[in-house]
Amino acid sequence: MYAFLVFALPLAFLLLAYLLCPMEEIGAAKHAVLRGLLSAIPIWIIARLLGAIVPSLWGSPLFAFHEWADRYLPYSVLPGLAYAVFYRYNKRLSPGEEERRLTAFYAGAIAPFGLGEMTRVWGNPDAYSVFIIPLLLAAIALAMPRFTLMFTGEYGARRILPAGAVVLASLAASFVRPLFLAQLWPLAWILAGLLAAGAWFLAIPVLSRRAPKPVQPSQP
Repeated sequence: MYAFLVFALPLAFLLLAYLLCPMEEIGAAKHAVLRGLLSAIPIWIIARLLGAIVPSLWGSPLFAFHEWADRYLPYSVLPGLAYAVFYRYNKRLSPGEEERRLTAFYAGAIAPFGLGEMTRVWGNPDAYSVFIIPLLLAAIALAMPRFTLMFTGEYGARRILPAGAVVLASLAASFVRPLFLAQLWPLAWILAGLLAAGAWFLAIPVLSRRAPKPVQPSQP
């Protein structure tokens, strides 16, 4: 059971990279994953600090705000900030290339958290911790590169739209656990599935983009 929590996201990313990453970008993707791994520990520490600040009100819908601060907000935003330490967002790359590199970075930054989550639920696993958390972490790794690049590509008030979408989506993810605790597990699974499906349909068209092939000169 714990194997899914630990290995689901790394294996899913490997499959996605095999299907969508061009051969000439494999080396850059590996470097992005390794750099993402370097940022995992400070992200984990900051997430724990944020989770400690927001009280965990068990039995109350407000428990969702603890879950938001403890998991989904830091896992969504902090890898994007860490990416800026290693790369420049304004660098011009071929269509889809920066999205694929940022997705690789997010996967590297988030993948170790499955191991951390396992230590938190060891001896008392539940469906939310073992199955829902990997699903929502995968949704973050897929969707956040798109929102991050939308945010960095805009100026002024136009940045409100991607930032607001991230806040709303991460808050929605945070309500999955309170639904489980309230024994409303069908609604919890539906909400998690909708978030994962939305991330997939948002990310895949962009990750599949390729630079146009050069036009061959016509023969006389």
